Amino acid sequence: MTETVRLTLRAALPFRVAADAIAPDRFAACSAREIAALGLWPARRPEAAEDVGRAGLGVSSPRPPRSIPLAEIFAIEGERAASVVVCGDLRAVDGLGARMAGGSLLIEGDVGRETGRQMRGGRLTVRGNAGDQTGLAMSGGTIHVLGNAGDGLGAPLAGASSGMSGGEILVRGDVGRDAGAGVRRGLLVAGGSADTGAGRAMLAGTLVVMGRISGTVGEWNKRGSIIAGQGAPIPPTYRYACTFRPEYLRLVFMHLRASDFPVDERVATAPYARYCGDISQFGKGEILVAMPEGGAP
Repeated sequence: MTETVRLTLRAALPFRVAADAIAPDRFAACSAREIAALGLWPARRPEAAEDVGRAGLGVSSPRPPRSIPLAEIFAIEGERAASVVVCGDLRAVDGLGARMAGGSLLIEGDVGRETGRQMRGGRLTVRGNAGDQTGLAMSGGTIHVLGNAGDGLGAPLAGASSGMSGGEILVRGDVGRDAGAGVRRGLLVAGGSADTGAGRAMLAGTLVVMGRISGTVGEWNKRGSIIAGQGAPIPPTYRYACTFRPEYLRLVFMHLRASDFPVDERVATAPYARYCGDISQFGKGEILVAMPEGGAP
């Protein structure tokens, strides 16, 4: 038994790999041999098998293999530990930390899509940028991205009506389109800006964007709270209610500081203009826009 399991990518991957098997709570009960035998799935596309063969992974068949042993893609150090570190150019590695329920997963560098998909607990940290659909349909735990994140942060699974239902996702940089789309519960925070579609069809929960939100925002929002630190285009289906200093936001910013997340002091102390909507739904959601001292909506 060791304190940490360390996985190091042997070489840059010329094809995408689904790495759902890599999660700290699973590794806690696995020997080094059992970890090495776990299967990773190549992308399902015609050229995937040829790419695998060129990468020297022992695949000569024209058909994609059913799975590739983890040890053929990663060098492995340690065993039976609920703390996992993954290193290398991981932009083609998808699903890291999928369905993890506990432990600690540290990703050193940029990572691919669906990181922390359906995560239920534990802490997942990305020291780099994260791809699309980070925290897809997660229900618990914490994801902390030190760089930027792609589209669909905390979004629903394909065909589902609701996305993230608990936990928190903290992104220090910018986030892409549809951040917080379909969120039912939980906290999402972007230290930078957000692209169009932020808070689309939120059921509840809180989305905080320290920078500016571009394009559409809060469409079909039922009961969610969307906080814009540097402004947002208010849809015509929202109505101005008041300008005030929300007490719960003070608590949110206190929590973020305690989580070692940078907080813009101006955003933390500003009064906020509150807009209620979307009136095409229940009209019980809100968009809060930080205002300059003494400013007007």
